[in-house]
Amino acid sequence: MIKLEHISKTFIQKKRRVEALKDVNIEIKDGEIFGIIGFSGAGKSTLVRCINLLERPSEGRVIIGDTDLTSLEDSKLRKIRQRIGMIFQHFNLMPSRTVFENIDLPLKRTGMEKKERVKKIESLLEMVDLSDRRDAYPSQLSGGQKQRVAIARALACDPDVLLCDEATSALDPQTTEQIINLLKDLNKKLNLTIVVITHQMSVVKDLCDRAAVMENGSVVECGNVYDLFADPKAPLTKRFLDTASNIKSFMEILHQKGSLADIKEGTNIWSLTYTGESTGEDLMTQICDIYKVRVNILYANIDYIKGVPLGHLAVHLTGETSKIEDAVAYIKGKGVKVEILK
Repeated sequence: MIKLEHISKTFIQKKRRVEALKDVNIEIKDGEIFGIIGFSGAGKSTLVRCINLLERPSEGRVIIGDTDLTSLEDSKLRKIRQRIGMIFQHFNLMPSRTVFENIDLPLKRTGMEKKERVKKIESLLEMVDLSDRRDAYPSQLSGGQKQRVAIARALACDPDVLLCDEATSALDPQTTEQIINLLKDLNKKLNLTIVVITHQMSVVKDLCDRAAVMENGSVVECGNVYDLFADPKAPLTKRFLDTASNIKSFMEILHQKGSLADIKEGTNIWSLTYTGESTGEDLMTQICDIYKVRVNILYANIDYIKGVPLGHLAVHLTGETSKIEDAVAYIKGKGVKVEILK
């Protein structure tokens, strides 16, 4: 368990006081993949550096297991840090050293004998599917291969926690998917607690179990990732969700005057969010048959959050007003979230 209790961090920049973190409280369970989401400047990278005390909080406590890291002297803190791996956006590999030598760097500091280190590195290279690149230099690797080396190096000392600071931001979509799959695999095989810092909602959707959304140094929303997508509470979370779908383009068209010529003034456009079992129901056909309303589907999308379906529809209903009201009530009764878009 990782507990961040009342974490605040203040910097002094050019005689100006900057509050990077403001009373952040988060609990991360053992073995889960936890996301911290925010736009640039939200404080998420500062927060992840506070977890291993590369950045010491101005206030608050960082507790991992039963140990309060903020109370430790430097020698004990260095030992604890060996159990916390970290990977970065730009890999941070030594360009003059081979793949093998880069992974060997943290192992040398442990005092492990060379024979044992070689065996360990070969095992790590196999784990990240880079056994054939052990003697290559970073300049000879693709971005995805460099990040795999960085992951292997971070795992060299058998950490309990892996911190990922924008680890996929410099990668193309296909390579990002490969790294996400690798992290999910490592999480299961090693029961590794992974903390993911990102501004990519698509990464959170595919990788994380729970997530916190940050803005201006504070956590504005925290919860199960499926719930964040299905029923976001904070305006910032809703803006992030727009970046992970094409709903934003639809909303822009919707609010352009005359763009939907067949939609009469004074009638409603409804947003429907299907979750769980409701995603498998053909409710539009049912309300047409039962209530004799006509349905014009303007937008439709189904997504999968950690393998669980989540559906969105935008529809225009026409017919008798009372029948439309009955149809909407019927849809709500099936567990569908219903809102008026326009």
